[in-house]
Amino acid sequence: MADKKKPNSADDRPQETDRQFLERYSIGTLMKDVLGKIVSNRPKDPITFLSDYFDSLEDQSNLVLKARNIIEMTHHSRPVFEMNVRQAYDIMLKQKVGKRLYGVNGTSYTDLIKTLCRDMPQPVTTKLLKKIECLDYEAITFDVFKSGVFTCCVLQDYVKLCEMLFNSLDFQSSGKVDKILSDVVNEQLKAALANTRTDARKIVEAGYNLGPDGLFYALERGMRSKSQLGGQTLEQFTIEICDAFLSKVAYLKFKVY
Repeated sequence: MADKKKPNSADDRPQETDRQFLERYSIGTLMKDVLGKIVSNRPKDPITFLSDYFDSLEDQSNLVLKARNIIEMTHHSRPVFEMNVRQAYDIMLKQKVGKRLYGVNGTSYTDLIKTLCRDMPQPVTTKLLKKIECLDYEAITFDVFKSGVFTCCVLQDYVKLCEMLFNSLDFQSSGKVDKILSDVVNEQLKAALANTRTDARKIVEAGYNLGPDGLFYALERGMRSKSQLGGQTLEQFTIEICDAFLSKVAYLKFKVY
């Protein structure tokens, strides 16, 4: 006697159409969202962009990683960057601080800053955190969050420029730069950053000091020096040059307790 099929078994269910399958998993909404992000961010490598985007969706519990990936979708100079930062902030709001507090959890904010600075020398990250980190129990407002994230992104560009400058000064490709040349560049940079934005003459002087002619004459004077100070590695060079940048970073305020 043949076995009777159980009612409501998989074989008895009506076959699902392609459209119903896509709607059940919200595939259309997901693809519309990712295509919109590609168009708005216009990444240089769309395939890598897609891979990073879907990787961030894989682990929904890791809010910091997801927020970081959204922030790094586009350069901070593009108008869409602030919209991405806002989206990252909203994602991190899912981790509550307290019943009566509104803002991003202080611990999550600090973790995000650290992961944004993952490619920087540790001493640079440590000095930056002293100015923009917060306590674990603090609730971070969007303005403070945006300021901290923007500072990290600008510092990332600054570190990359330090590496390019180091390679330009490493004439013998020895992995070290003459300390005298390093000191000259550092002094020129500090002098330029010390000038105010409102004084036109000072702005012109700053541009000259960091331009090819200003740096050439400064480096020429340094090379004439007979003192021997040894060499600096890329990390040592970057740490010293970044000090000039970090000296201009203000301590973040307006944190909500």
